[in-house]
Amino acid sequence: MLKKLLIILLLPCVAALAASGRYWNTGLGGVTMQFLSMQVSPRSAALSGAGVADASRISEVTRNPLALTGLRESEFGLNQIIFGDAGADNFVSVYYGLPLFESFALSFGLEYLGYDDLEGRDEEGMLTGDYGAYAWALQAGAGNYGKAFGWSLSARFAYQAIDDESTLAILGDAGVVYRMLKYLSFGATITNFGYVTDSEFSGEHEAAPMALQAGITGIVPVSSLLGLESLWEVHVSADAYRRADMDDPEWRFGMEVAYQEFLLLRAGYAARPHTEDGFSAGLGFTFGRIVFDYGYSPRPALGDGNHYLGLGVRF
Repeated sequence: MLKKLLIILLLPCVAALAASGRYWNTGLGGVTMQFLSMQVSPRSAALSGAGVADASRISEVTRNPLALTGLRESEFGLNQIIFGDAGADNFVSVYYGLPLFESFALSFGLEYLGYDDLEGRDEEGMLTGDYGAYAWALQAGAGNYGKAFGWSLSARFAYQAIDDESTLAILGDAGVVYRMLKYLSFGATITNFGYVTDSEFSGEHEAAPMALQAGITGIVPVSSLLGLESLWEVHVSADAYRRADMDDPEWRFGMEVAYQEFLLLRAGYAARPHTEDGFSAGLGFTFGRIVFDYGYSPRPALGDGNHYLGLGVRF
């Protein structure tokens, strides 16, 4: 009991320490490796990033360490993002979740973001030739889950290259979740805290895309309330999210309608200060040991959107 209480108290202390430092208030655009904070899994994208306290897919583990607290079967899979015309050219992530003993679990993840040749220009706007850009990250994590309380930790090594300039990072994630009764859960995470190398171009120190997220999820047992034999549930989530370069938090809301685990319908909305708000949607299926997820997040300002695909195998 004392150990659980210590862990619960540790996360707010770390968050308070981070909030008081210069790396927590960097100003707009003041962080590097921002790909490490974008949505990756179709479920998270469909919920507009909400549901930190209700991470039911291990495919979310590279962005939400609490995905380990819901793992009950081994699963291997991949996520892919199909960007709109103004986005990157390729993003793919591979994940693996492994439950151990009665209440522990391990996770591993690898992701890659790549661009085709980009057009280079000098300070006067003159063409200087094409250049390349790519980034990748490798991570491992561990977590513990119980009937009411769960925690998780992960470590990540990331590398980013733009033309002949590169950046390295050693980062960590941590999260805690508390499930009260059967239909209510609270969760909080701190992600991407750690060390980033200085910029090779300017010599200035780079800041990691550190972020805090906290949220609540309520589960409405529709079948029980209506006396139905079928197993329908509605998961409703509300989260607050703030990255180090944001002056104000994002407010994220998501809803998932689930028929057992066979069919899941999802929708979300994010209120983002200083940028466009947005709706998102998606769905999920489970066929025996096969898990499929799809999400869509529009980008009205660019006239297009991103498609998220996920495929996993349980064993």
